[in-house]
This record gives sequence, C-alpha cells and structure tokens, in this order.
Amino acid sequence: MGPRPPGLPGSDLHVWRIDLSARDGSGGRALLSPDERARAERLVSAKARARFRRARIALRRLLSEYLQIPPGELALEYGEHGKPRLVSTRAGDGAGDAPLFFFNLSHSGGLALCAVGQLGEIGVDIERIRPLSYPGALARDHLSPEERRLRSDWETSAARPEFFRIWARKESILKAAGLGLSRPLGRVDTIRGELDGRSWWLMDLFPGEGFTGAVACSRRPKSVRQWSWP
Repeated sequence: MGPRPPGLPGSDLHVWRIDLSARDGSGGRALLSPDERARAERLVSAKARARFRRARIALRRLLSEYLQIPPGELALEYGEHGKPRLVSTRAGDGAGDAPLFFFNLSHSGGLALCAVGQLGEIGVDIERIRPLSYPGALARDHLSPEERRLRSDWETSAARPEFFRIWARKESILKAAGLGLSRPLGRVDTIRGELDGRSWWLMDLFPGEGFTGAVACSRRPKSVRQWSWP
C-alpha cells in the first residue's frame, strides 16, 4: 500500500493518482456495494469492469484511511446526476448535516484521480489524450468563442492536448456543481472558471504521460498536495 493520508485536509486539497493496473488486493471486491457491483457488470468489456471496480475499491480504502471507518461500512449516496457523497459520516461540530469532507473521483484508461477536501464542493476529471475523429467540429460544439480563440489549429492533432485540457476543466466544474454532463459544455467558462454566474477555483493536473486532468473547488485551497495510490 502507498502513503497513508496525513490527516484530514483542513485548508488544503488532497489529490490522489490511482493506478488501475494494480490488483484489487485481498477481499477487494467484497468492499463494493451491490449497486457498485451492478454498475461494473453493466460495462461491456472485462477491462472496463476491472478498472471500474479498482477505482471504487481504491476510493473506499482512501476514505477509510481518512475517516478510520472500515471501507465496507462506508455508505455512499448519489445525487441526481451521479455525484457520490457520504451519508454515514457527518460533522460533529454543530454543523448540522454538513458533510465532514468532500470528495470526487474520475477515471480514464488505466488511471484515476481522487480529490478530497473540506473547503466545499469538489470536482475532478482525468482524460486520456486520444485521437479525435472531428476535432474542429468538437471544438465548435463544445468550446466557448473565447476558448476557441486560444489557438487556430483545432483541426490538427497538435491541438488535442489543449482540447482535452479544456474538456477536463469543464467536466471538473460540472462535477463540482453536481451537474455531470447535464449542462452543455459550451456554458462552462474555463478561462474565468464560471458556470451559470458562479465562480469556481480551478487547477490543471498532470497525472501521467498521455493524460491530462483538472480539479475544481468552490473555494481556493491553501495548497494542493498530491500522492500516488497504491
């Protein structure tokens, strides 16, 4: 197992890079809820099913380390657009039903990212930089005019890293807002970090060769600390 979380994040934001090629480990699948097992089984390929399970197992083990609760006992609920949150652990400082901390998970290819914080809602996204069939059309459909003006060669393969960087920033904001892809990506302004008039703090992430990522939070953290798991 890799490094353990150094306590709760407080005013910081913690980001974990998860290698989905690693084996689940002893008893890993038993940690998953019936819903998580069912979601894995709905995926078409064996590789996708294994990666989904490994991402969720790693998430549960990470949350377990932070909260000192057995990973199989963590209860998660999902918002209208699929954003997970804890239901069994609440702040004990008179904050009512406010969650003790916030987290989000994303995976693409053989890597995943998990972000954990206590400052407010979090969204994280990872994208594998891959060939695009219609890069110019995708840029016109999903990027704002300001974003498109960042470069003039959206039709070329050289623009792919920038396209996926912007895409990851958009998804991280949408996930932080709990909206998933229910809003058109063109409505997310990654230059100013805004969605529907609300501002979000944004940071690019570089999880590995051939990947890009981003994390969004409702408040600016004091610092961002990053580790690999396991």
